[in-house]
Amino acid sequence: MKVLLVRPGAPNTLSFTNILDSEPLELEYLHTGLKAAGYEDMIYDYICQNKPFRAVLKDYDPNVVAITGYITQENMMKKFCMQAKKYNPDITTIVGGVHAQINTKVFYTEFIDYIAKSESVDAFVEIVTYTGLKKNIINANDIVNKNLIKELTSINGMCYKLEDGTWQSNPMIPIDINSLPIPDRTFFYENRKHFRYLDLTQAANIKTSFSCPYNCKFCYCTLLNHGKYRERDLKLVIEELKNIDAENITISDDDFLVNEKRLREFVRLVRENNIKKNYVCYARADFVASHPDIVKELADIGFKYFLVGLEAISDEELNDYNKGTSKEHNVKAIEVINSTSAQCIGLMIVGLSATKKDFDDLYDWIVKHKLIHVTISIFTPIPGTPLYEEYKDKLITKKIEHWDFLHLVVEPENISRHKFYLYYRRLILKLYKRARKAGMYEYLDLGHYKRMLSKFLLRKAYLDR
Repeated sequence: MKVLLVRPGAPNTLSFTNILDSEPLELEYLHTGLKAAGYEDMIYDYICQNKPFRAVLKDYDPNVVAITGYITQENMMKKFCMQAKKYNPDITTIVGGVHAQINTKVFYTEFIDYIAKSESVDAFVEIVTYTGLKKNIINANDIVNKNLIKELTSINGMCYKLEDGTWQSNPMIPIDINSLPIPDRTFFYENRKHFRYLDLTQAANIKTSFSCPYNCKFCYCTLLNHGKYRERDLKLVIEELKNIDAENITISDDDFLVNEKRLREFVRLVRENNIKKNYVCYARADFVASHPDIVKELADIGFKYFLVGLEAISDEELNDYNKGTSKEHNVKAIEVINSTSAQCIGLMIVGLSATKKDFDDLYDWIVKHKLIHVTISIFTPIPGTPLYEEYKDKLITKKIEHWDFLHLVVEPENISRHKFYLYYRRLILKLYKRARKAGMYEYLDLGHYKRMLSKFLLRKAYLDR
């Protein structure tokens, strides 16, 4: 029984590889579960393996192909399943990941056999086992753990086709995050040179919670794990950190700075265990603003970047997003982080009502508050979120690859698409130039990325006239 675990690459020409390339933790969890169950598997990650997918199929000849990906990779995931079926119709295809978890029905196609909605590694292993038994690839008597033998209808969060071709969806039960195994990182160690976060090279990835306890209208992550926020036991987190052979760690939680008591205990345990690493994590502005002492302690134990969802510079916009923060929180959060050895990476959104003045005001605000690292996204309602329900009848594109936060998917309200893209391009390039003068991005070929971004945005501006 051979399982091919797949993470496809970026679907368009605007690629920021060699800047933000994360370890395929979701596939490593599955690999760990399969290994424990006695199955053979291989990870195919396009970030570090440029070998064509067809060639991988031919060389590995799997019984099961399981593919994960984000929203912009939807069509690529379907394409890979189609290619697997064309190579061998007996291959079982499984799709999973955060996009499939909420937007399950977009994967109801003839080339896909199962859709895994649950975060559960056990559920994935159970469907592999079920598949092997159904196709007589494995024998029930050979399975050491008889608990793996389950009826299809009882597998948590599994979607599958009935004999008449209609799809059936099992209930999804939120899982205990502590049931996740400590991942086998063999793949990471063999390919560590490909993974980084900005200047933090060979960066490993760790997960310490599911979902998010807040309800921002644009946020997709708060919907995951059936919308149930779950924190991982810190003893397991510390055990994993101690054994990761990497100096740089990205914490993939949608928000790591949530529980004051837990964070203080985390700091204590890191110091007690003498763990020396650099960290990147996500944070909310209001928590940072009201807990400067915790942010200072985190910076002191190695936290280098805090990605803070500032989103907007006006209370009106923040309220529209149901953010639960204020412009004063944003200003204070930047001040708090700037007073430590860490750096604030501001995550911001350009809204549909933006005018030239708004683009200029945003740049001036960034300069005024000494924010060096900043990411500007174009307003994008993601399918599955409350924001999408508000705008689904106003979409100007159906191309899922445009949901990359660099495309307009809804018509601007006050200026043309052409002008919107031109102002956006100018803002992004000014921010890159400013950051470079401050000593950031020295490890990049900035000229290459400026040309790539300019070409992309100018083309969009032309096409969307």
